Amino acid sequence: MPRFDKSFFRRTDRPAAILAALLVLLSGSGALVSLASPPESPAPAPDLPDLTDIKEDLTAIRGLKFLRDVPAERQSVEDFGAIIQVELDKMFPPDRSADMQAGLLRLGMILEPIDIGNEFKSALMSQAGAYYDPASGKFFYLMTGVPDNLLRMIASHELVHALQDQHFQLGPLMEELDRSYLEGVRQDDRILAARFLVEGEATYVEMLWQMTAAAGQRDPNSRAFKQAQRQAHVLLRIQAGMDLSTLVQANKLAMAFFGEEGDAISEAINSMERIPPYILHPLVAAYTGGAVFVMHVRQQGGWEAVSGAFGDLPLSSEQVMHPEKFGRRRDDPTPITLPEMEYLQESAWTMIDTAVHGEFYLNLLLRNFGTLAGDAMMAAAGWDGDLYRAYRRDDGRVMFILATTWDTEKDAVEFFEAYQSMLRAKCNLSKDGSAYRDAQGTIVYPAGAAADDGGRLVQRGREVFVVEGATPDLGKRIIADLNAMEIEYVD
Repeated sequence: MPRFDKSFFRRTDRPAAILAALLVLLSGSGALVSLASPPESPAPAPDLPDLTDIKEDLTAIRGLKFLRDVPAERQSVEDFGAIIQVELDKMFPPDRSADMQAGLLRLGMILEPIDIGNEFKSALMSQAGAYYDPASGKFFYLMTGVPDNLLRMIASHELVHALQDQHFQLGPLMEELDRSYLEGVRQDDRILAARFLVEGEATYVEMLWQMTAAAGQRDPNSRAFKQAQRQAHVLLRIQAGMDLSTLVQANKLAMAFFGEEGDAISEAINSMERIPPYILHPLVAAYTGGAVFVMHVRQQGGWEAVSGAFGDLPLSSEQVMHPEKFGRRRDDPTPITLPEMEYLQESAWTMIDTAVHGEFYLNLLLRNFGTLAGDAMMAAAGWDGDLYRAYRRDDGRVMFILATTWDTEKDAVEFFEAYQSMLRAKCNLSKDGSAYRDAQGTIVYPAGAAADDGGRLVQRGREVFVVEGATPDLGKRIIADLNAMEIEYVD
């Protein structure tokens, strides 16, 4: 087998552009973390690259001028961790984190007990190459020992966030998303959709810059510039089409040529496999899938349409995973409100968590229990709305209710059948008939170790309802209430 000469790859900038297409560093992951106050940092390090040419290139590509300077400084990962810990303590106080964990574990969105706040912090600290802080208007390099060309690549991403902030005010956007997270129903789906837009645009423009700069083309009207952009589009689609395990392996292969064993980037890639899917999958998808979403919006309506999206945000992961549902034929989600069910509180059940999960997370739920990626994608497509609630009883028992609605009855049937199929793995069902369909058409099944820990799954027209963790009589009553409720569709 011939040996590859790494020095050849380091003598040209074009492989760095290919690396940018493969390398999913969460370099902008701080962009949606609202900092309480600007971090105190030392003066800019003298070894940081000059970014004047990158700013000019980004202005030419994006058509937006920098309204003010964007200072860049170094910050230690430890200082970054201390800063985000303050914010995570607000979002994930111990009681809230424990309640979320209990509910999501019962649902199956996570597969083992985890401290969600700590896992999120660990993911950011292990993956972040830099972050932009709207409060100070600065961005901060976190990784050390990174080659200058990769520092410039990371900087191009953060400078796009600076453009977003200067023209579309990221700070207020982040505050609004934080409020939706902390007040009432947790809007996980809406938050993810906003991440797709913000991180997707930064990734998309970063790749356009990489490819055009590597080709030595800086005139947006030139034929060669447009050809380089088309190449960027192809690479981004390839990247977005990879499942996460394949993407990680591709990153490792890329680093065999561009990195050094044990350097900061290699360590970030290796640590990806240790991050729980509930944390990692949406973080990565915001970059890869988000870039394709923004590319589609631009192709349909130009950069003006991308700018307009910041004033009329996508409202669901469905809209960013299927960009045609964000365009002229916009498909906004249908809100679901559950019946009051006062008898739950009377029976000592207390609500501990509630969220709208959306297409992306329901897809992840199916895949958690062995549903093939393509089958999960088909089953979760056609989503129109959902609401999840988790409850804990005084004796510690946990139950959840999941109500979903779909674009068509066919879509509902596909999700119903996919959920039913995964129950064998999710609830350790045997083939001895332990699950059955009752006279009302509800699938009844054991959902835990206790004899009275039951599950119920039913499809009603465009809706699919699930209850797990309830006693037989309680589960039957809840399903009856769900079947009786009315939903006002947003068509």
